[in-house]
Amino acid sequence: MFTAEEIKNVSFSKSMGGYKTEEVEVFLDKVEADYQSFESIINQYKAEVARLQNEIDTAEHSKNSIQSVLLNAQKLAEQIVADAQSKSDQMISEAEANIAVLAEREKEMVATFEMQAAERKANLEGELEKMVKDAKLQADSITAAANDSVQRQQVLFDKLKLEVAAFKSAVTSKYKEHLSILQEIPDAVQMDPQRMASVITAKLNEVPSAESFIKPATSDIDDNGFSVAENTEE
Repeated sequence: MFTAEEIKNVSFSKSMGGYKTEEVEVFLDKVEADYQSFESIINQYKAEVARLQNEIDTAEHSKNSIQSVLLNAQKLAEQIVADAQSKSDQMISEAEANIAVLAEREKEMVATFEMQAAERKANLEGELEKMVKDAKLQADSITAAANDSVQRQQVLFDKLKLEVAAFKSAVTSKYKEHLSILQEIPDAVQMDPQRMASVITAKLNEVPSAESFIKPATSDIDDNGFSVAENTEE
């Protein structure tokens, strides 16, 4: 394949009846220009190919690095899984041991609780029995006290009945005595009207003066309304 430089430097021998030199040179110039353009494009393609090859080489290197990283990561993951499995087995074993210990402690606590509950039940039953006895004793005491109070009230009532009967007998006796005295009092007093009038109008609440007792004998009636002759007779 010719280069643009070779096409530029080509020369032809001259002969009679050949092509015109000017036309051939024009054509060669066009061919040279095309070749220069082709060479530029080819150089660009080569540069692009080189760049792509460089990227491919870089990618291949990166691929190898990534594969190495992935391999290391896989190994690390496997190691982590193995360690986690081992740790899990250890934790499960420790948990089972702890559960066994807790179960044993729980049994001991249940046994202790049952024993304490039995003791508490026995104590409560004893306290309840004592409370029942005390309540029964208190109820019996209250009943006895109530019966005694009823008997005392009955005795007091009987005593009151006796006292009332005695009071009634005394009142009846006094009444009979007073009735007897009243029967001895006359129902009417024999007195002439003048005497009765003087008795009714007599001022017994007033104290007579000393002069009233020494009035002349000619007066038949004193200041109190009594006859002088009657006073003399009395």
